[in-house]
Parts: sequence; C-alpha cells; structure tokens
Amino acid sequence: MLVVKTAGVGVIYTAAMTDNPTAAEALHHTAKPVLEFGRGWMLAEATVARSNELGLDGPLGFWANGRAGVLGEVDADLAAAAIGFMSPTMVRKHWETPCALSHGELADEYAGSAASWGRAMLADMDDPDLERLGDLANKIAAAADSSTGMLFAGWRALAQPDDPAGRATVALNVVREMRGGAHLSAAHAVGLGPHACIMSTDDPVRGGASWAETFGWPAPHPTPDAERRLQAEAMTDVICLSAFEALDDDERHDWVRLVTRARAAMDNQ
Repeated sequence: MLVVKTAGVGVIYTAAMTDNPTAAEALHHTAKPVLEFGRGWMLAEATVARSNELGLDGPLGFWANGRAGVLGEVDADLAAAAIGFMSPTMVRKHWETPCALSHGELADEYAGSAASWGRAMLADMDDPDLERLGDLANKIAAAADSSTGMLFAGWRALAQPDDPAGRATVALNVVREMRGGAHLSAAHAVGLGPHACIMSTDDPVRGGASWAETFGWPAPHPTPDAERRLQAEAMTDVICLSAFEALDDDERHDWVRLVTRARAAMDNQ
C-alpha cells in the first residue's frame, strides 16, 4: 500500500489498479488521464484556430477567456482569482483583449470546441459507454461542493451537448475543473501558492521556469519544494474524495475503465 499524508490527513491507495477500486483509488488513477484528456482539446489545432478566428492570442487567450468566461463580465482580477495558476498580469492582458463575443459566449465557444474535438477523438467508443462516462462524470461533479472552485461551479452550470461524445467530453472537463479548484486551494494551504507550485511540479509539460514564464510569472522564481508539492497533491485528493465516494462499486469500476479508454483514444490517433 502507498500512503500519502498531509496535515494529518491520509489518503491511502494501492500502486496498482484493482478490479474493485476504492473511491480513493478511482480518484487517484484517473486524475492524470482526465487532466491530459482536457489538455488534448485545449491544445488541438482546431481549438487554436478558433481562438485566432476570435481575435484571441493563441491557445492561452482562449484558455483564459474560455475557462473563466463562465464568470460573466467581471473584472480581470476576479478572473485571475478563479484561474489561479496564470499570473494576474497575464490574465488581464487576455481578459481585456477586444473580442466581438462576451465572456459568457466565449465559455460556450470553448465548450463547443471541446465537444467537437471529443466527437472525433471518441468516435470508436460506442454510445452506451459514452453515455455512461458522461453520467458518471456528472454524478461526481454533482456530489462536489460548489465552493471547490469558482470555475468548477461555473462549468458545472453550463448546458452540455445532447450527443454522447460531446457531452462526455464537456462533463470530463467539469471534473477537471473540480480538481483544478481543489488544487489551487491546496497549493495555498501548504504554503506554496501558484507560482511556487508550478516551480515545484516535476511534470515537464506544466512545471519549471519555462512553464511559469509562459503563464506570466517572471523571474526570480521561488525555490522548488518537492515535499510541499506532494503535500498539495495529496491534499487535492482529500478535497475531491467525497465526490468520488458518491459512486458505488460498479460505478467506480466503470469510471476507471471508461476514463482509461477515453485517454487511450488520444494515443491511437
């Protein structure tokens, strides 16, 4: 057994997936696939092309406006507070970029880009599995407290597409935003904050000085703290755990199976 403890709270999960995963195991073993699945459509050529058509600045302009657009017409400081991991200066730059659409409309556009990508990416999954995946993602999201994150609450309130693949893709992003909001709180709770958390992340795709500067955090950078970063990840699991406890045994099994299959579809393209 692998035991992770933070602030006196332990999350226990096995290193290998079992046929009957606990809530903690289902959460832990699908966290990265859900993250990567979302990253797939956010960085897709079609998403970036749509961002440019709208007059936004590439993937990050759409990322900031599309994710936080669920907040509506608010000041950039509120969008920055909800996003967390992009510097407030960069959020303001993107948020105030002139665009013919409102921020709420940009959120709808971003969800539409997700759904379009998902329809192509998940074409080999049958409708019953996609419906089940969407149902389970929405059940997890419904069980979480809205205070887990502002963007989570906003994305949970968005209307979802009627088709199974589009709905599943958007629903998975709601779960992604749930974890994102929890992780922002955890990063502050362990004393890192967003900038230091990025610097302390060992994922080369989303950590280190290069990634921090991409997200608008200038040098000098905080000293990486791997121990606190692990504490933040474990605390994120603690915050999210109750939502996964809403799933029964069969639902947890199907959740892991279907998320794994959806993520694998990206590698088969």
